[in-house]
Amino acid sequence: MAGATVRFAPSNTVLPGSYPLQTAVIPKAEADANHFFPVSESALRITVSKWISSMNDYLSEMQTQPTALFVKQGYWRDLLCMTWDFRTLQGPRQIADFVASSSSESRICNIFLEESTAYKAPQATQLGETKAIQAFLNVETHSGRGRGLVRLVPDPDDGGTWKAFTFFTCLQELKGHEESIHARRPTGHEAENKNMSWKDQIDVQHNYQGVREPTVLIIGAGQGGLTTAARLRQLHIDTVIIDQNACIGDNWRKRYQQLVLHDSVWYDHMPYLKFPPTWPVFTPKDKLADWFTYYAGALELNVWMGTTLTSSEWDDASRQWKVTLTSWKNGEQEDRTLRPRHIILATGHAGEPHLPSYITGIERFDGDRLVHSSKFTEPSKNAKGKKAVIVGSCNSAHDIGKNYYEHGYSVTMIQRSSTLVLTSQTLIEVTMKGLYAEDGVSPIYDPFTRG
Repeated sequence: MAGATVRFAPSNTVLPGSYPLQTAVIPKAEADANHFFPVSESALRITVSKWISSMNDYLSEMQTQPTALFVKQGYWRDLLCMTWDFRTLQGPRQIADFVASSSSESRICNIFLEESTAYKAPQATQLGETKAIQAFLNVETHSGRGRGLVRLVPDPDDGGTWKAFTFFTCLQELKGHEESIHARRPTGHEAENKNMSWKDQIDVQHNYQGVREPTVLIIGAGQGGLTTAARLRQLHIDTVIIDQNACIGDNWRKRYQQLVLHDSVWYDHMPYLKFPPTWPVFTPKDKLADWFTYYAGALELNVWMGTTLTSSEWDDASRQWKVTLTSWKNGEQEDRTLRPRHIILATGHAGEPHLPSYITGIERFDGDRLVHSSKFTEPSKNAKGKKAVIVGSCNSAHDIGKNYYEHGYSVTMIQRSSTLVLTSQTLIEVTMKGLYAEDGVSPIYDPFTRG
């Protein structure tokens, strides 16, 4: 019998360190459970407060059992509140083991309602056919503060007692290391050297003159690298970004001419600086590139463009990296050695183009251009009667195909599997409506509700 390679769907592949969670079934309440559904604001608040009180007792004294807090297939997703890791627990048994394995000093020490705005107060909602209660939470640990969200449903196996179907906790700041924003913003008079101007001091800091070393090196000056550096700077963590492009924003500026973002403006806001209210719903790529340049300057980010990582080596003794960086200035090569404690890769999930070399006959291709979409700019002029073949059928493929067609090409698109096609209006009105919108339920710039 001939052998064959069987490729499993990603959803059926268990990676090292992951845990295959079973798909949960939303509990269905008894027919008379609706009779006991709290409808007033005060009744909703009392119901959620009772659950919060029991959860606090459980975490502090271990007296309440998780079966009294979570339905049989309930979830707890914790991001750094209970451990320095991301954890997802399903069912009371896993949750009990998780809490029992933690020390009292590392557990959440207080949960309380978040009611700063009306939409965060406890509200009646629906999970499938089951009525539910949703509430935003504040979370405090011994080392930090965070946020949370709980959805309660009536447990049909326990007389309709309100229990958590989903519970989410997320650490957002460390005590003593809060961001320098709002009431903690600088006065503007701070200076390491009173004889130097603000700009001169920034230049000295950014060039690492003297014995200073960066704490963090970020590779990649796209949106991921810039926003990470912005957050770290407000935490007073010395950070430098490197990127091989010549200018900030070139990762978008160099893309094909007709590129316009497919996500709406409300989805794409960056930390600390929102896009202005005049900004278009869908951003042209060059406009975004220029915004990146402005963003880096306004937030005083240390970005070394035209710079590549030549070598890196970890030193166990000093707990530091030793990295060699190469850049070109005025036609001359310049090498520098830095010793950061951390390196963050922000080159994107598709940072390197994949252009297969194993396609039969590709070496004999004698057309005008054989190029990956990331290197494509625009079609040749006066190309009536010419043919273009595009391998792929997602956003870039359709944009480029349309561009070729408008230049007179006969276009063929090769599609391997089915594709979901949405209009931009559907994207706004269906997939993002209610949260990422001008009139969203929550403020556009709430980092917790935006995920």
